[in-house]
Amino acid sequence: MKDQFETKIKSVVEEFTYDYDPKAWEVLSKKLPKTNTGFSWLGKIAIAGILSIGLFSILYNFSPKNEHSNNTVRVAKNKTHTSDKTDQIAAQKSTTPTKTNTNQNIPGLAPHNTTNQGLTQFTPEVIFDPNMHLAPLALRQQHTSMPIVSESFHDDGGQMPQIQERLLPLDLPSISSMPCKGPKIILDADAINYEDGTPRIHISAETMASDLNWNVNGTVINRKNKSFDLLAFKGQTYTITAEGQLDGCKTTEKINITANEDYNLLAVNAFNPQSRDERNATFMPYALTIRDVRFDLVVLDPDNGAVVFKSSDAQNAWDGIDQRTGQMVPANKAYIWKVVLQESLPGEKSTYTGTIVRI
Repeated sequence: MKDQFETKIKSVVEEFTYDYDPKAWEVLSKKLPKTNTGFSWLGKIAIAGILSIGLFSILYNFSPKNEHSNNTVRVAKNKTHTSDKTDQIAAQKSTTPTKTNTNQNIPGLAPHNTTNQGLTQFTPEVIFDPNMHLAPLALRQQHTSMPIVSESFHDDGGQMPQIQERLLPLDLPSISSMPCKGPKIILDADAINYEDGTPRIHISAETMASDLNWNVNGTVINRKNKSFDLLAFKGQTYTITAEGQLDGCKTTEKINITANEDYNLLAVNAFNPQSRDERNATFMPYALTIRDVRFDLVVLDPDNGAVVFKSSDAQNAWDGIDQRTGQMVPANKAYIWKVVLQESLPGEKSTYTGTIVRI
């Protein structure tokens, strides 16, 4: 029954037609209330709140703090992939103290402007020069560390951090400009002595230098030890210079020594043949009696230059007898003596002269 009713109604509706009248629709439209096409005040408030929250999220995500944390995460990830290199660098610098600081906390460090494009700058890291132990002790004591600013960068692609190092502008003296302190030298000179018949002055040096270079009045003495004997044949002042070296540093020290008179073979100027002391009873320059040297001695008459006495043996001294007559020469008369050395010492003259008087 129900189905038949529905079928009948459907057929009536399908067969129903009605002509469209546009004017009737316009009349009906004017009678309807006008609709508001804008947003209500509650919708506007909701939209403003959504926009505010979105803007705050954008600013927060791109703030320096967040950027720093993201960079820290990326650096930590890069350090994980490069642990081998990090361990190697840490092993090389294990004995060197490290502290983290910024440029503003380092005295004397001007702001660093980097020109690296596309790189994010991290906090500078102050490390210490591992080669500082090679500097001289005086420099290491004065400046216990030589800091280097190390700045790490990484690009947006997550590559391995790049290290850029530059020396801090510290006013440190260079190693080459440090004063070179040589060994201390103390010179000493003994009194002149004639133990071997020559005028010798023993000069010695107290020093830690390995060897010394000696110089006497501008003449180099071929000696490398710490002492030598100066033959002071002339009555003058001698300037002795000693130069020592230790660890590449040199020191020079000087000393002045004065010999009061010329060396003249230690000869006396008078003798008495009648003296009971044999040393005073004859004439022979004393140095010739103790020196191992060959010589020729002659005694001349000042009146005519004739030879009164001659000898080549230190044991054969003149007793005052004139070999021309066999008689004693007159008393208180000055005779001339002359000695010629056949082998003289370095710096020594070969001929000596003087006068001798018999009393």
